[in-house]
Amino acid sequence: MKNRKTLLSKSGFNLVQVDILDGNDNVIRVSYEVVDPDEDAIGRFGSLTEAQNFINMLCHLNYLEQEQEQEVPIRPIASSSGSTTS
Repeated sequence: MKNRKTLLSKSGFNLVQVDILDGNDNVIRVSYEVVDPDEDAIGRFGSLTEAQNFINMLCHLNYLEQEQEQEVPIRPIASSSGSTTS
C-alpha cells in the first residue's frame, strides 16, 4: 500500500512524498516523485534534496523558455539609398 503526500507545488509541478507501507501500515520505504501538471510522474528520487533540485531545475527551464518566447525579434532597418528607378 502507498501513502502519497504533496510537499511542494511550484510552477505547476508537485513534489510528492510516497510512503510504501507494509501490511501493518508501517513505512518500509520512502521515495519522492516530481509530478507534472498532467499528474504524470516525471522523476522518482530516493532523496528529498535530489527531488527538490530537480523541481528547481524544471522551474528554471520554464522561466528561460518563457523569457525566450517574450523576446521580440530584431529586424534590420531597410536602407534607403535615395535612388529612384525610372
